[in-house]
Amino acid sequence: PPEYASTWYSTGSADKGAVFNIHATQYGFGGFLRRNGDDAAHPIRIIHSSDAELGFVIPAINAEFSARKDEQGAWTGEWVEGGKREPMPLQITETPAGGADGFIKIADGRWLQYVCKGTGSPAILLDYGAGASLASWAQVFDPLSQVSQTCMFERAGFGLSDPGPLPRDVNTVVSDIEDFITAAKIETPIVLVGHSLASYHVRQFANLHRDQTAGLVLVDPSGDGQQTRFIAAIPNFVELLPDQILTEEQVKTCSAGIRHLVHSIATSQTPDDMDPIFGQCGGKDPDRVEANLSEIASMEPLSTSQIRAAAKPYGDLPLIVLTRSDYAKGAPPSVTPAINAKLKEVWIAMHAEMTAQSSIGQNRTIEGAGHGIQRDKPQAVIDAVTEVVTAARAKKP
Repeated sequence: PPEYASTWYSTGSADKGAVFNIHATQYGFGGFLRRNGDDAAHPIRIIHSSDAELGFVIPAINAEFSARKDEQGAWTGEWVEGGKREPMPLQITETPAGGADGFIKIADGRWLQYVCKGTGSPAILLDYGAGASLASWAQVFDPLSQVSQTCMFERAGFGLSDPGPLPRDVNTVVSDIEDFITAAKIETPIVLVGHSLASYHVRQFANLHRDQTAGLVLVDPSGDGQQTRFIAAIPNFVELLPDQILTEEQVKTCSAGIRHLVHSIATSQTPDDMDPIFGQCGGKDPDRVEANLSEIASMEPLSTSQIRAAAKPYGDLPLIVLTRSDYAKGAPPSVTPAINAKLKEVWIAMHAEMTAQSSIGQNRTIEGAGHGIQRDKPQAVIDAVTEVVTAARAKKP
């Protein structure tokens, strides 16, 4: 595969410095930084660059770096963190050992962070819910890789993946899934596993590519038009759970607010002072916030209308829907038992509809599990995926 991006830079000294990569795509800049002596990689954002200047923010560690080229062509840089400024030289360096691992380039030139493990077919593709990450599958990934090849990738703007086109509606995300499968040379048909919001993605993939879909496992999935259904069942739903209803205008407001404030985190001695806007919008990384909120805001009506336009019976596609049993877990105090009962009624009805798309669909309630079934009861997810893979293999001619 091609190496991740092209040019790598180093700054500082061997004991106090970092290596990083930045690159441009048609949707903005991408890249990440790894401090010397630290295995963790951090996305770099708000990049500005020219022939003689370079600068970016690293929101995850409240730091900023800038550099300027002098008339002799030498670069001088400055690292800012926790209100302290420190000069650091900048130079082009070779790709660090392992620095390009875990990235794949898709058709439009963007790079996605990914991991694949195991062998066998059909391959398993895991997709996480709103605001989550690859880490949400930590308890099931390795066991599933013993069953068949298992892959997952950070969606556009999440993790170390490059930002992508907006809005992040279901068809846009499915396009990335298609491009990832092609770039990673994954043999189809595949088994897709989606948690919560990601059920939109995997179900739409099956709607559009039934011949490439070997089976589905939906882990406490979100349903089509669920916001409208919740509001119909609970008239004051928006007041009780305002974070469940978002608009693209709110996405733009949060993105602009964070892009304005994020430069302050490196120079401030008290970055917690910035937390109100970061907390309201869901973090300090503007690309991740923008992608996450756009996915949620697109659920209705855009993504719902796209799914309904493409929906068709799945025939005898192996399909298992896993449903939580604990609806109180994680619910805010404003959600009373009576309101929870109404939410549960809507949730169960949506899961029944999804199950019915396949003539052999199964719906299982997982005792002792909240919304994050893969964390609360990981074996239930492992068993369901294994069963679907086995059924798909039995159907293979």
